[in-house]
Amino acid sequence: ASSGLAPARASEPPGWSAPAGVRATGGKDEHVILLTLLLAAVGTADLVRPENRAPSRSQAVGAAVVAAIVLVLLSTGLAIGAIAWLIVPTILAFVIGWMLFAPVGMVQTDRPWPVASLVAAALVALAVPQPTVGDGWLVRWYAGLDVPSLADVPVEQFVLGAACVVYLVESANIVVRLMLIGTGPSVLATENTLQGGRILGPIERVFVLGMALAGQFAALSVVVAAKGILRFPEISKDTAGGTRAEYVLVGSFVSLAQALVLVPLF
Repeated sequence: ASSGLAPARASEPPGWSAPAGVRATGGKDEHVILLTLLLAAVGTADLVRPENRAPSRSQAVGAAVVAAIVLVLLSTGLAIGAIAWLIVPTILAFVIGWMLFAPVGMVQTDRPWPVASLVAAALVALAVPQPTVGDGWLVRWYAGLDVPSLADVPVEQFVLGAACVVYLVESANIVVRLMLIGTGPSVLATENTLQGGRILGPIERVFVLGMALAGQFAALSVVVAAKGILRFPEISKDTAGGTRAEYVLVGSFVSLAQALVLVPLF
């Protein structure tokens, strides 16, 4: 049986054709399968566990189980082959470590090391040989969709987009908080005086990703300007030695950067 691995950055051999009813995939999209699985697993686990407190053992187990189910569904849906037996446990182990050391995890940290580990895992996921996509149930379902706007969108890209949205909803909030923790307790304490960031942040990131992929960069500038106008009254009330401006600048930059860094993957 095939291991399901394809050399990284390799194109389809001459004469290759997709299975009947399946959209042919582009070479670029084949190199993000592992990253897609990573983002989907981390994102779903963070959506399930408590947002602002350490999860109990049962909650942590529940989040890990949900992440495992997502990994199994995507692995079988994309039919990546026997290599899934290695990929699923590896990514699941990372998700468990992420939940342990993230700011609402069971182990508290005042340094953004979990962010560094997430970046490293993402880079590894992009660099190693990627699984090939077969004729799985998800591929067949996607091929049967009668949506003209998706006609030229490979299934890998579609699943990647969904995984990015899931990640940007809650996991990106955790990354922002980790970076704010790294700036010091005084900056982090400012979050109690600036409301709405955890709700507006996910909406803003998903909107930015969508507008960037659509090439609507003018709309992106409007979002940034609107956020500045929204926060200006609160920032202007900052006293000498205050940290509101630093909180808004660091939080906004890290939040927007997470959406924009995903754009080159498409």
